[in-house]
Amino acid sequence: MSNGRRLSILLPLSASIMLSACASVGPDSSPPSPPPLPSAAFPTDFGARPAGLMPGAVEAEWWQSFDDPALTSLIQRAWTANHEIGLAAARLEEARAMLRESRQEFLPQGGVGVGHENRRRSEVETAPGQSRRSEIYRGALDASWEIDLFGRVRRASEAAQAQAGVREALLRDVQASVAAAVAATWFELSGLDAELSVVADITQSQRESLRVVEGLVEAGSANALDRLRAEAALRAVEVVGPELERRRTVAFNALAILLGETPQTFAAPASSIARQTLEVRSITVGDPAALLGRRPDIEAAELSLAAATAHIGVETAGLYPQIEVQGSIGVVAGSLASTGGSSALSSVLAPLLRWSFLDIGRVRARIAASEARAREALIRYDQTVLRALEETDNAFGAFSTAGNALQLRFQEATATQQAADLARAQFSHGEGIYLDVLDAERADFASRRALVVARTNQRLAIVSIYKALGGGWVTCTRAEVDCTGASGVSDGRFPGFVPGP
Repeated sequence: MSNGRRLSILLPLSASIMLSACASVGPDSSPPSPPPLPSAAFPTDFGARPAGLMPGAVEAEWWQSFDDPALTSLIQRAWTANHEIGLAAARLEEARAMLRESRQEFLPQGGVGVGHENRRRSEVETAPGQSRRSEIYRGALDASWEIDLFGRVRRASEAAQAQAGVREALLRDVQASVAAAVAATWFELSGLDAELSVVADITQSQRESLRVVEGLVEAGSANALDRLRAEAALRAVEVVGPELERRRTVAFNALAILLGETPQTFAAPASSIARQTLEVRSITVGDPAALLGRRPDIEAAELSLAAATAHIGVETAGLYPQIEVQGSIGVVAGSLASTGGSSALSSVLAPLLRWSFLDIGRVRARIAASEARAREALIRYDQTVLRALEETDNAFGAFSTAGNALQLRFQEATATQQAADLARAQFSHGEGIYLDVLDAERADFASRRALVVARTNQRLAIVSIYKALGGGWVTCTRAEVDCTGASGVSDGRFPGFVPGP
């Protein structure tokens, strides 16, 4: 081939390549504008925050603040074996594989083909004196390359990259939800154990009271009505136990499922019912105004919008011609021995332009559908932000209410316990009536149970705050360790993500 002939081919190709480096049809994705954050709900100076909230960086591993090794162990186990996390990790690996596939579109496509043809023609097909048998050996390296002049491949790669980001954010969101669910279920289970402990304590006290009343009845200092009231009070306490056991079984089974185990084989650590004082005195909430940058669900919604926007460009590229260069180099010979000769060499270089101008109506319909999906993604983003604001505001309110309720319940329980002790002491010395003892013990039982519930509610409120503020997932830098942890070793069951701290 002459130099002029080569230049006549290479110059247009070079121009096309340079154009393809800067041209992409369709809109560019840009971060959506979130609604303004209400200053009352998210004070920058923390002057109006509920008691116990402190400025500072939000801790990803917020459960460490409870100083509960059992809780930390449960969350680590859940991140390793929870099935929802496993499903999210598998979807992330799928998205990353599709991203790698989309990037291959920038490279030439093709392969090697080898063939042998042994043909026998009929007499009608054979000229006089020509052999009816023919043998052909072929071998070729074929390649084709789409010149991305209008950015179809580039937009498709952008969409795939955004979708992989969506799956990664959703994985972190599932991790946060699982951590919060494990903590909430664990606190509920511990609270039920504490309630059962109260029931056992009050039951023992009621039995002692019944024995005292029976002794007084025999001595003539009390009547049968007092004994019946004492027995009824005992049975009223005993009947609470089975219902609490049922609720405990439900919480236990839920915790087992969160950890990817069957309730029959699950062994939960012993709850520390003796440690009823709250270990977390203050909560580090960071800058609440940065909420939108921390919550994985908001990040996923934003990336979904980016993917939908990129798909508009993919469909818009269908309005323009598609340019492709096809090439092949190989050998074609009549015998295997002659395939090595220069006369057997064969080559093809064929620029190709495709333009489906008759399908413009269909392409415009697909563009309109992509634009509608992008508007839907924008609405979903706004909806996700509003729900995040609602969840955060509710969490702040619940934490403040739970703290006040716990303080009042503690004062109530202290007073009722002292009243019950005083009523029993007076009655045992022949002072007062047993009805006073019965009322005091009933109030003591109710207030002690209410105190346990208030303590549990405060723990649940703390969990809700950290979840609402975007805590509870492992930070992962894929560019450094491909989300397999600092050591580069991923979990064997759910590869491709950090299973726990």
